[in-house]
Amino acid sequence: MVAAAMTLTGCNSNSVSYTLTDREKSICDSLKVDASIIQEVRTYNSSEIEPFHYSLSKIVENGVEAEADPIHLNGLVFTEQNSKSYELVFSLKDGFKQKGYSIFLLENNFNIDSKPDYIGVLKTTDKYAILKQIGTDGINYDITNDSLINIVKQFDKKYSLDLIGVSGDWCEFAVVNTPADWLEFAKEVYAVCPDVVDQGTGSVEVLAEEMKRTKRLYFWWD
Repeated sequence: MVAAAMTLTGCNSNSVSYTLTDREKSICDSLKVDASIIQEVRTYNSSEIEPFHYSLSKIVENGVEAEADPIHLNGLVFTEQNSKSYELVFSLKDGFKQKGYSIFLLENNFNIDSKPDYIGVLKTTDKYAILKQIGTDGINYDITNDSLINIVKQFDKKYSLDLIGVSGDWCEFAVVNTPADWLEFAKEVYAVCPDVVDQGTGSVEVLAEEMKRTKRLYFWWD
């Protein structure tokens, strides 16, 4: 594919370490995405970059998986090996935030059948707007999207959270302010999201140990 020069109108960038392909340039122009975002992704990842699309529900026809009623947002999506997904997100998130963007794990496939994960990039640093746009909820526990956002805001005030993963039925955050008591923190999480223990760690104590080790908060509703 023929490469496009970085200085063309619509993709502002001071870096020339990577030259966008014609297709990447077209995506950049149509979405008004800073070309340096794609350049920085390219320092870690070489998979195909697409305009952002996501659907919690999938359909399979003739052996081919497709998204059912996907949402399209102002950003990018691409795949990454499961073993490298979090490293990529943590490597890029602070620099992206300074430029007005968020990068996060969109779909974690846990390396099942070697299926890659999906990484999302959106042109906003507002974690609540992203939760709203993705439509994350815990509806099996009567937690609507609005309810979830209010819950996250309460935790955010206490622990200062950075969004690192979000999908239709789960979300994950890096915990910036260290809790005084990780067990009490884990109990708060369990009260909101029993599945992380009942179908995950097996006990609140183990959840507390995991959260302390990873410095992450994870909500998931089956």
